[in-house]
Amino acid sequence: MTTLHVPTADRVARALHRTEAPPLLVGGGADRMWGRPTADATGHEVLELPAADDGLELPDDPLGSGDALRQVVARPDGFAAALGAGR
Repeated sequence: MTTLHVPTADRVARALHRTEAPPLLVGGGADRMWGRPTADATGHEVLELPAADDGLELPDDPLGSGDALRQVVARPDGFAAALGAGR
């Protein structure tokens, strides 16, 4: 499996560590460019769709892709509410 070009991954990871506003990191586990260990190491909130590809879709599974889309669309509301509660 090919992984994210290391210098690119390093730059992204460094930028995520420096960010002042807390991000929600979203990726698909089947996306060869997604790096869950790197995402976890930033300490930010992560939503991984385990079987999703780079389009956050599940190949050959339209119903599963719809469920994945629902997760992606629903998650920012809770994420934003948690940020607001922390004020």
